[in-house]
Amino acid sequence: MNKWLEGIALGMFLSMVSCSNGSSSSDELLDSVAIVVVNNEEVSLEQFKAELKMYKKKFRVHSTEEILPEELTWLKNRVLEQTVHNTLLRQEIKKNEIEISQEELDEALLKAEAGYSNDSFKKQLEFEGMTRKEWEYTIENNLLIKKLISILVNSKVSVSDGEMRRYFDANESKFHKREQVRALHIMVETEEKIRLIQKELQSKQKDFSELAKEFSLGPEGTRGGDLGYFEAGQMPEEFDNVFKLKINGVSDIIRTPYGFHLFKVVDKIKERKMSFDESEKSVEQVLLQELQESAFQKWLVQLKEKSEIEIKYDFLEKIH
Repeated sequence: MNKWLEGIALGMFLSMVSCSNGSSSSDELLDSVAIVVVNNEEVSLEQFKAELKMYKKKFRVHSTEEILPEELTWLKNRVLEQTVHNTLLRQEIKKNEIEISQEELDEALLKAEAGYSNDSFKKQLEFEGMTRKEWEYTIENNLLIKKLISILVNSKVSVSDGEMRRYFDANESKFHKREQVRALHIMVETEEKIRLIQKELQSKQKDFSELAKEFSLGPEGTRGGDLGYFEAGQMPEEFDNVFKLKINGVSDIIRTPYGFHLFKVVDKIKERKMSFDESEKSVEQVLLQELQESAFQKWLVQLKEKSEIEIKYDFLEKIH
């Protein structure tokens, strides 16, 4: 799922629920004030704070450090922009009577949960700070957004054979068969646990696959941590050092916002140049995606221009 879609869907959920934490009556009165008004629809300060809290958690999920003032300003502006987009998209979904069936939702839920054991899925939700209901609501909103964009934007975008050929000639380097590695992966929540796993690997009491099945939170844990083949750039940038490992090499501990990781490389495929015929489907997908993204951004700008949007910046400045 695209990151901007995740942000939109989660924001749509947060903007529709209350998040009272036993604040005083004066705080509650302030929190009920609208910080954003989009086409006469109000978004309360309370709702904005809920989304900002979620962004803060993702931004500093493992750090005990305080968020710097300039970081907080960036986060508030990001959440503000996202809040406007969320509200506009929700209004468009309602206006265009976009709906999904229970069958579509059930299929998406099963697909998203596939590969997790019951225990590891619960742990992942806890790690993300979401209840199952919140997670299901996020998946549902992703489907609604995708359907909206598919109908109003993507259906109007197409590419010709000539456009694909010209794009390939101008971007030939994008269609090299890049170096790939096949790696096993272990992800856990704490540094203490990953160091214990590292010691077990060094003692050779258990192999990497056994430990992945036993401890890893990722869905590939049930497959012994097998991620299959991937290229540099397909994973978070912190994982790129995996490509420096030799076959059967195990990485040092890697820390990301998602947890603590170990990798073992089990195979490598060298980079090679691809012909247009080999690349044709990839060219079409990449070009179509770029054109659709560009069309979506233009559509969103036009939607904002014809909407009435009021932002209470004085309240924004007071949020810490």
